[in-house]
Amino acid sequence: MRQKQLEFVYMRGVAIMLIVAGHSIYNSGEGFPLLLENLLRGGTALFVFISGYFFHRVFYKRFEFRSFMQNKVNNVLWPFLIVSFVGLFALIPQWIELDNHTLSQIPLDMWYTLRNGYVLYPHWYIPFILLVFLISPVFMSYIKCSAKARWLMLLALSLVAIVVQRPIGNVNVLQSVLYFTPFYMLGICYSQDDSRLASIKMPLRWISWLVLAVTLVMQTYVEGHLGNYHKDFWQYTGIDWQFIQKMALCVLALQGCEWLAQGKEMPWLTRLADMSFAIFFLHPLLTIAIGVVSHLLHFKLAPGSAVTSIAYSLVLFTVQLWGSVWLALWLKRCFGERSKTVMGW
Repeated sequence: MRQKQLEFVYMRGVAIMLIVAGHSIYNSGEGFPLLLENLLRGGTALFVFISGYFFHRVFYKRFEFRSFMQNKVNNVLWPFLIVSFVGLFALIPQWIELDNHTLSQIPLDMWYTLRNGYVLYPHWYIPFILLVFLISPVFMSYIKCSAKARWLMLLALSLVAIVVQRPIGNVNVLQSVLYFTPFYMLGICYSQDDSRLASIKMPLRWISWLVLAVTLVMQTYVEGHLGNYHKDFWQYTGIDWQFIQKMALCVLALQGCEWLAQGKEMPWLTRLADMSFAIFFLHPLLTIAIGVVSHLLHFKLAPGSAVTSIAYSLVLFTVQLWGSVWLALWLKRCFGERSKTVMGW
């Protein structure tokens, strides 16, 4: 139990690094390697996968809907509202300096932002995951199904998600739930069927590597699609290769973390995992700050060089990740235990 928990703790640390990396890409489509970008985008799927695993492993046996939701309100909803409030005013310099908006336009900018259901772009995830938590009784029923029924339902919903894809601007919460639910279900199945899956670990690994390679090539070089797939719910635009790729990546990331868990403990990765929600909530504020400062300094790298684009993206990743860690530690010192309400940690 401890080792399995450690594997998923590590995976949470890997997931938050992947999410921040996906938000640190510089010269997207203009120098940054396309295949690498398609690999880095969509790291949220790993977060959802982990949430499904822990829903079964931690909450299922002692599940009580009211206390479960109260915990999510305290540790997810309140930080979302507080950081969003701060973020709304942090956007004002961006609207003025980058978008050249006048002060009279700011109230309209605020309205256009708030009507999407989130303020800072990565935070579309919070309304989505809160709705997933609200329908927890559905997943309780899913857990009680036979293994065959569970995996068949997972396959069926995955086929739907591949066609439905993600919503435009991640605004349609119901479409996001439909798209990401298979990752949540996969996490549940990995917790329930861990012994069976362990017996086929090697075939799963090679199949996952093959699927990862094929889907990356199909998306990048055959379709020529960059990043996540977004569309209107009723529109048909083809297959979402990113979805299939991230399913394979969940398996590979977990197996990689299993390998890490067998070696010497890695306190820094455990720490990142522990602070993952705080990093998720705070790193968009640093994104805004970097954008405004770069604009004021008239700093912009010319497109075209993959090496330069990767190097600068690594700088952005380092600043956003460790800047969020530093900010979270500072807020922890300022607010103590109340910091959970402020930033989820």
